[in-house]
Amino acid sequence: MRSSKDGGIRETQSSSIDEWLDDAIEAINRGDLATATALAGQVLTVDQGNIDAEDLLAAPGDGGEIRRLTIFFADLVDSTALSTQVEPETYRTVVGRYRDEVQRAVNRYEGHIDSVKGDGLLALFGYPIAHEDDVCRAVRAGLDVCREVSRLSEQARRRFGVAISVRVGVHRGLVYLDKARGGVDGLGANLAARVSSLAPPGAVVVSEPVERLIRNRFDLEARAAAPVKGVTEPIAYHRVVGERAPSHRLTVGRTVGRDSELNRLEMCWAQAKSGVLAPPAVVFRGEAGIGKSHLAAAAGELVRRDGGVVLELVGSPFHTDAGLHPVRALLERRCGIGRTTEAAERLRLLGDEVRALGLGSALISLLAPVLSISTEAGYEPVAVQGHKLYEQIGDAVRDYLLACLRNAPGLVVAEDMHWFDHSTIEILSSLRDNANGALMVVATGRPGEWLPAGWPATVLDLTPLTEQQTDDLICALDPAMSAQDRAAVARRCDGVPFYIEEVVNGHNDVGVPETLYEPLFARLRTSPDVMPVVEVAAIIGREIDRDLLCAVVGLGDEAINKALDELTDARVLDQFGTGNWRFRHELLREVAAELAPPSVRRRINGKVTP
Repeated sequence: MRSSKDGGIRETQSSSIDEWLDDAIEAINRGDLATATALAGQVLTVDQGNIDAEDLLAAPGDGGEIRRLTIFFADLVDSTALSTQVEPETYRTVVGRYRDEVQRAVNRYEGHIDSVKGDGLLALFGYPIAHEDDVCRAVRAGLDVCREVSRLSEQARRRFGVAISVRVGVHRGLVYLDKARGGVDGLGANLAARVSSLAPPGAVVVSEPVERLIRNRFDLEARAAAPVKGVTEPIAYHRVVGERAPSHRLTVGRTVGRDSELNRLEMCWAQAKSGVLAPPAVVFRGEAGIGKSHLAAAAGELVRRDGGVVLELVGSPFHTDAGLHPVRALLERRCGIGRTTEAAERLRLLGDEVRALGLGSALISLLAPVLSISTEAGYEPVAVQGHKLYEQIGDAVRDYLLACLRNAPGLVVAEDMHWFDHSTIEILSSLRDNANGALMVVATGRPGEWLPAGWPATVLDLTPLTEQQTDDLICALDPAMSAQDRAAVARRCDGVPFYIEEVVNGHNDVGVPETLYEPLFARLRTSPDVMPVVEVAAIIGREIDRDLLCAVVGLGDEAINKALDELTDARVLDQFGTGNWRFRHELLREVAAELAPPSVRRRINGKVTP
């Protein structure tokens, strides 16, 4: 048995390591590389192979920042062997096309190519543009690269007699960000390349920190930990099999404090079963994490329990301009079509689905374009064009959806409707108008004016949970949590159910949970002019006196007012009283407080509390 003395030594050692790392980061951010190097060396003497310490040793000393970023690395397989098989001009053509495909995929998801190392390309997600889902964007970009390079390989085989393949690795971790040149250095960046080397040709693999963030959005295959160059311990990693269907996100969760909304759903479903539902739609509107999807999932469970059909149309931030994308995703799910399904097989599966519903084969020619199936796959094109074709496709989609509902009471969930394209909204309206009071529509969306004018719907704006409801949810999530810890969670989460769940799940961890970091950080990155203001505001505290803010930031009234307007529009700050502002959530303030380097934080603190 280990003695309590041993445990105390290990606890003290761990505390010292954390303090040394914090001091080293502070030293780097003030440009004192010698001190940072000495402190990182101290860590390595007691914790050999500490990744963060090795990362700090790799950081240059020219005054950048330490950041958590998602790093993507794509590398051409056996490029040296390829260069010996073809003429230099051919090699240049093939490799150039490969690089173009990587660039296009990274741009599509608003990442940034940071560097090109031979035939390897390193991209950043989260800088200079931050999104609430940068990890998922990086993984999707990797899947797209693998698919497009596979097509490019077929072309190269036919034209030049050679094949190519790519490996992609995605890692998330600590990096040194040089803002002057926009590049990253350190072990965190190098690990993305190391992780990519573990991928089979034509595949995407992710490190363990990424796996924890995407496991509910992608199908993953665990691989045995493997050694990589420059890292002491073997690296745990997963192969990405593919993206899960969006409907997998609509799972029933805890709906504490939503009794009135659940009662409304039960009443609407009872009316739909009687064919008298009016208005047919219930819209749940509110900020991310407030519980809209839980209510939509509860509606689905209610309908399925009575044997009704549930159709899920899910909006995507990546396809807001792609006509009928939510319909296409639904068709693919119902037909069993995957990302890599060939056109001929897509057509066969679509035909099976249409015939199983008892619909005429004429619908196949109208639904095939929705799935991007060209006539070369083997169907007769429709003999109309332009607006007339558009109308016929819309009618075909409506008829298909009504057939899916079996002319019986049912439910259509329009999840994230704020990302729906105009054509999908038109289809949803047509479906609603032809359902004769037997169709319930449940829509969810963020705050804003995305709901069509005059749409017959009951709109319910979801508000944060009360103090008692928050405590009830915390107790449901962790019955053993102490009253003191429950109060601390409540103070940080401000009644937002998703925040509560994530903080409770990781309440022993220090700082903002990684699952919340990206969504919160993305709201802060409104524009470069805002950053000095939000950094000072975070150090002042949850509530911000405008006069003190102006005095510390040192900007004029016009610049301060513009920054406050941007932060209010981004739902970071709310006006509080007369001339004062307040962080909308304590977790937002915590993320904002991390943005400034320690030396800057000390200087601001000195002005705030002289």
